[in-house]
Amino acid sequence: MEELLHKIMLQLETMDTRLESMDARLENVETKIDRIQLTLDSHHIENIESDDRLLEAIHTTNDRLDFQRNKISKIEEDVILLKQKH
Repeated sequence: MEELLHKIMLQLETMDTRLESMDARLENVETKIDRIQLTLDSHHIENIESDDRLLEAIHTTNDRLDFQRNKISKIEEDVILLKQKH
């Protein structure tokens, strides 16, 4: 009977050791996941800021193009009016 109890105790100790090992590995995985999440969040914020700068540059370019297109239209109109006078 004592031998059986001893075997059971050894098995329980082995299981306890394995559980502790699994806990340590799980904590390691959680730490890695947290670091990856921080990195992803940082990159996500950088991408959003980059997109905002790009959109601002596009809006500025569009405004300049609109200005130049209007200027060209006005010049074309002036040329047509000058041709009609002569």
